[in-house]
Amino acid sequence: MQGSALLVSPQTLIRIFIILLYALLSLFSYRLLMPRLAPAARRLATSMLIAQILVIVVSVEFRARWGLDEWLWDLNQDWNIPSIVASTQLALVGGIALLTAWLSKTLPSWQRLYLIAIGLVFLFLARDEYVAFHEAFLGWERYYAALGGAIVITTLFVAIRSPRPAWTWHFCLLAGLALSAAGGLGIEQLRPQLQGPVCGNLGWLRLEGCLLTYEYEETLEFAGIWLVLVGMLGHWSCLGSRPLVRRLLYFLPVLWILLLINDPFIHRQFLVKPDSVTFESGAELLDFRVESGASAVLLELEASARPGDHVGLGYSVHLVDQVGGQSVAGRDAHWCCQQSAPGDALIFQQRLEIPIPPEAPVNRALWIVLTVWRERDGEFLRQSVLSGDLRLLDDTQVVLGELVIPALSAASSSLPLAAFDNGFALESAALPELALTGETLSIEFSWRSRESGNEDLAQFLHFVHEGSGEWWGYDQLPLGPRLPTRLWYSGLADSEAWQIPLPADLAPGPYQVFTGLYRMSNLERVPASDTGGEAWRDGRVLLGSLSIAN
Repeated sequence: MQGSALLVSPQTLIRIFIILLYALLSLFSYRLLMPRLAPAARRLATSMLIAQILVIVVSVEFRARWGLDEWLWDLNQDWNIPSIVASTQLALVGGIALLTAWLSKTLPSWQRLYLIAIGLVFLFLARDEYVAFHEAFLGWERYYAALGGAIVITTLFVAIRSPRPAWTWHFCLLAGLALSAAGGLGIEQLRPQLQGPVCGNLGWLRLEGCLLTYEYEETLEFAGIWLVLVGMLGHWSCLGSRPLVRRLLYFLPVLWILLLINDPFIHRQFLVKPDSVTFESGAELLDFRVESGASAVLLELEASARPGDHVGLGYSVHLVDQVGGQSVAGRDAHWCCQQSAPGDALIFQQRLEIPIPPEAPVNRALWIVLTVWRERDGEFLRQSVLSGDLRLLDDTQVVLGELVIPALSAASSSLPLAAFDNGFALESAALPELALTGETLSIEFSWRSRESGNEDLAQFLHFVHEGSGEWWGYDQLPLGPRLPTRLWYSGLADSEAWQIPLPADLAPGPYQVFTGLYRMSNLERVPASDTGGEAWRDGRVLLGSLSIAN
């Protein structure tokens, strides 16, 4: 005891929470629900309950003590053992719902449609649990809440029209969804109001450190979906104990895990882990994720600092024009800490939304830049970067990514001058009839894109003398450095006026002018076709002719 408050560690609280939650869940299920399941369903439910308890216990209790890989067992990470177990449990709900709809010929059509819908929704959720599609959308919580509400309303409607023995299984599904939502949406929405983790006093408790809120969140989600699984197994148990049905039931988790292991998308994500960045005083950026929306940029970051060194630490995130270097939007925030055990490094896990102002420039490449600072005596001192492989703008500014704010564009009204195989199209080129050596030639190019760019391309101009065949070339980015092709997006429509300095010794006479695109990585040209679909030879598009005079 310290004063009137009881001193307790966050580790003790999470242990008590896990023990109470699973003791109550097991007591309720094994007294009232499990005896009514078919033997195969009972064995599968028990196996999944044991698997999730082991994963939670290892992550919470033994991960640091045994020296196990932290990322591999972290409840708050993707593409690891806890996410595999959670995804498999969701997939079982979806797969069993589809099996029940397929094999039960006596169910009315409306109830089979309900099971099919539930099956498809939970298969999507299983996939999302592992690869986190939802984090690509700002405000995803609203969509999930609406989806959950639709499931609840539909389930209540189906339950009313179902036989009385089936009400128990519908209740399990609703209770499981409520328990899962309390973790996945309730605690998640509570975090911003807490301005970080719960530290210090918690009522009459005094914490030795800070609560890791995600441990409670993930534990509730695990337990809730298991209860949903029991409810779906109850519907499945009505099919009887045919050998084929039993084999299909046991085959589902194996099939799903094999699909996850062999998914090429997962392989790509698994191999790309962000590099850490170390700042002054030992502050370290451990992980981050950036998602761009129409009106804001969402940043999630995880960082660490030694106890005591975190005092006054904060960070700024700015959208910086890649050409001019000026900030077009930004936000500042102080770091809040989470602590796994007394004496450990402080872990910062925060979300920051950077609104995009209406006056922000469109079709310009922007860096997403992180700066760490320490507030001391009213001054905000930037922290220098000591090590790390991420790009730096200077010794204090770390580039987390880049984006472009799209511009509204009208549909094309004519056939393009050239269509490139990568989805880019040269709409037009305003070529003058006469140019003078030693002066500047102006040519305006209009571009469209029906595909997103994923590589850096350059545009060339070849001036070929019609008499001698000699040629002179000039290269630059199609829309200049303000918008590299790697950031072009589907629906882009923009133009750029090139200012081309002609050499003073360029031979006078008539010239044919050609253009095209090539990859900056290997200098290969991008194939192009004319308005009739015929390929331009060597990827060179004829723009027309002009005369060059002295």
